[in-house]
Amino acid sequence: MKKSGLGRGLSALIPEGGVPGALHPLAEGLANDSLMTPEMGTGEEMRFEEVSVTDISPNPYQPRQGFDDEKMAELTASIREQGVLQPLLLRKGVDGYELVAGERRWRAARRAGLATVPAVVRSVEDRDSLEQAIVENLHRDDLNPLEEAAAFHRLMDDFGFTQHEVAVRIGRSRPAVANSLRLLQLPDVVQQLIMAGSLSAGHARALAGLRDRPLIERLATRVVDEGLSVRQTENLVRSLDEITMPEADSPGEVTARPRDAALLEVEQILADRLDTTVRVVTRGRKGRIVVEFADLDDLERLFRLLEG
Repeated sequence: MKKSGLGRGLSALIPEGGVPGALHPLAEGLANDSLMTPEMGTGEEMRFEEVSVTDISPNPYQPRQGFDDEKMAELTASIREQGVLQPLLLRKGVDGYELVAGERRWRAARRAGLATVPAVVRSVEDRDSLEQAIVENLHRDDLNPLEEAAAFHRLMDDFGFTQHEVAVRIGRSRPAVANSLRLLQLPDVVQQLIMAGSLSAGHARALAGLRDRPLIERLATRVVDEGLSVRQTENLVRSLDEITMPEADSPGEVTARPRDAALLEVEQILADRLDTTVRVVTRGRKGRIVVEFADLDDLERLFRLLEG
């Protein structure tokens, strides 16, 4: 996994300690780090069991909205031949067990005709169930940018997390969480392009810096049609003086003025320093600097950064 910091996010969830009692036969194999996954944790709560696949229900907090058919077929074939090498993470439900992590393995095991699967059963609260499902998917790079953003939003909306708390628990920087959440404000047409894989997270973040929704849709189409890179998209967005857009001849048109390369460079330097979107707007010999913030926590971060 390329994203750094996942260990920090998991440390808030997983107690340290020995593994007591008699373990599932796979326990010895799980001493190999390549098989033991962080979300399983260690400690007194962790025990291996063989659980009937029919006694397991999906995680209602699963952030992933879809499963790739081709990858599922490959996993099913592998499990049919070798079995489930990595136990599922479960918690006790009202009737049977509920998945916390490992839904792909569970689905593939059912397709492969397995009657039971190895599992770790732990006591997990609702918000930790969502959190660990997010971490597992991030660990495997399984979530698309919108699924990831929606998962962060759910932690905040359903469980009262702040952006800072999400960042700490998931192991991301706060600005990274803020940038992810901004994707949920993009027009539906653009979100569909992201879901389809036509636009990357980098392209989407660049477009999210604009406020004119029709313009965002047109630029997204242009990015896809012309195969623009993320850097080209960022430069294209910065080349538009969006604050002058209301002065266009009609609501459906946008008059984009080429901007001085020196101003673009100043914007980039300030944006890198402040870790947010910055725009330098000129009016003749005067002007102003516009610094964006995602929420009050972000505003406080900028204030402290500028203050000291």
